[in-house]
Order: sequence, then structure tokens, then C-alpha cells
Amino acid sequence: MARIIPSVLGLTLALASASLFAADPSTQAPDPNTQAPETSTQASESSPQTPESNTQAPETTPQNAETSQASTAPKGQAAAKRTSNYLPANEIKQITIDDQPLELLVRSWEGRKKLGAAIILPATNGTADAPGLMAFVRRNINAAGWASLSLTPPTEPPAPNFATPATEVTSAGSAQLSSPSNKPSQKVKPEQSNKHLLEQEDFLVKSMSQLDSVGTDFPGKRVLITADQSAGLLISLLSQKKIADPDVLIVINPYSEDEARNQAIAEKLAKLTMPILDIQSPDGHPASLETAEQRKSLAVTLEAPNYRQTTLALNLDNESAWQNCLNAIRGFAARMSGTN
Repeated sequence: MARIIPSVLGLTLALASASLFAADPSTQAPDPNTQAPETSTQASESSPQTPESNTQAPETTPQNAETSQASTAPKGQAAAKRTSNYLPANEIKQITIDDQPLELLVRSWEGRKKLGAAIILPATNGTADAPGLMAFVRRNINAAGWASLSLTPPTEPPAPNFATPATEVTSAGSAQLSSPSNKPSQKVKPEQSNKHLLEQEDFLVKSMSQLDSVGTDFPGKRVLITADQSAGLLISLLSQKKIADPDVLIVINPYSEDEARNQAIAEKLAKLTMPILDIQSPDGHPASLETAEQRKSLAVTLEAPNYRQTTLALNLDNESAWQNCLNAIRGFAARMSGTN
């Protein structure tokens, strides 16, 4: 027993010494996991990056280039809007208006019939292949024997942005309203509106004058198809004899946001001598709906023999209505041009 006690005490002291040695941080081996951050920090401190190395030159992309070009386009003109990224290359032609390249989309005849060309002008602020009814007509009138030439339409001025300071919201106004309470407020001053309309007309005259070189590939009759404000602009140009009369004119929901010009559309349309198909839809612009009855009655009063007005039963955002509209255009164009 006397021998066992010293042995047990010695073993206990050895274990206690080992525990104290393990707890001493100075005796532990460096942890590689904690060493790595220090090395990384030193590396970053030894080779600091200069501000110039962090600043990269802006990358020039086709989209950036188009945005820059659009911002410098003259007033009343559409900038070069690319629709060619999804269209066949043989459909895309270019014309230049006041040093601005614009797309002219061309589709040839399909089948044996070769009646002529349908010149298509979509609504303002769109493209030559603006989605909807006009693009549908552009792609589907070819089987009826008409090549299609789709123009880039003119642009509209940006809408004014009015802001009232918070401190003035509760203040009483110092003047009376100059416009009737049942009419929308004018977006721009009359002189500015008239100036822009003249710029749009000038743009269209220049665009139409460049169709002759492309149209030589498609001899025959000419059908002019247009919609909305573009239709109002073309009616004005035709009444002023600023562009050549087509063999057939198709207008869809024609109107002008200028009140005086809008009221004049009915008389100008009734006095045109070419065959006219006037298509009005229930979902057309209120300015177009306002003059629809007047356009029809005035044509009857002036005994315009080749004027027809058709009211679509379905809205123009429904593709079944697009086919109905195309059928009406095809039948009227063939009958009135003498090519049926």
C-alpha cells in the first residue's frame, strides 16, 4: 500500500501538468486556418489597387449606340429603330431622311397574283413593324397579290411633365381655367402643336418620295393603308396634293389630337377622289369616334361614289378582328383597283 500511494500521486501530478501545458497558448502550434487571413491581408496591403485600375471604360454596345442616336434625332422624325434583329435580312431596306437612317420593310408577292404594292404606315410613335393589326396586314396581304412596303412612322413629342411644389398645393389659384371643364387640358401650346404637325407632314412627304425607287420592283396598283394619327396626317397631305394619290386609300380610326384639324378630317376625306375604305372600330380613339358619323354623312352629302365606311364588330386587340379587317381590305382593294 505504501508503494501504491506515491505512484498514484505521481500520475495525478503528471496529468495536471499536461492540462496546464495544453491550456498555455504560447505552447500551441500555429493554426493554418487563422494564418491564411493574415497572409491575405498582407498581400492586399503590399499591392494596393489604384483608383485608375478599378475604373473601367464604359463598354459601347449596339443598344447604347442606338440610344445615343435616338436622343439626337431631329424633331418630328423617328430615329432609326432596329427591328431587324428578328426579321429576315431580305425584308429590310433603309431610307435616309435628314441624315437619319430609317427602316423600310419590304415583303414581295406570294403566289401567282401580282397586283401591285400596299404601302403601310403604322400609327405614330411606332416602328415599321409595330405589333398589332398593321404588322398582321403587312405579313398576310402578300398572298392576295400585294407586295407590302411598311414605313417607319413619325414620332410624337414627349408629353409635358407638370410638377407642383408641396407648399403650393393648398394655395388658391390666381387665374381661371381657360379651357372648358368637359374638355381635356391642352398638352402643349397651339403654336407648338402646329409646328410639330408641320414637321411630321414634312417627314412623311420625304419618306413617301423615296418609295419610287423601291416600288419599281413591284409594278401595278398602289394601295395606301394607314391608321390613327398617321391617317389624319396623310389625309391632310392628300388634300393639299403634297403626295401622289394612291389607287386606293384605306384609313383605320383616323384622327388628330389637334381639335381644329380633327374636325376638318371629315370634309377633307369626303373631297378626296380616290376610292376610300374608312374602317372604324368601337375601341378607336375618342377623337376618331367623335367624327365617325360626320365622316360618313358628309361623304353621302357630297356624293363621294367610292367612299365606304365599315364598323368592326370586334376590338382591334383581338386577332380574329385582324382577319376580318384584312378580308375587308383585300376585297375593297381588289374591287376598286380593278384587279379582281
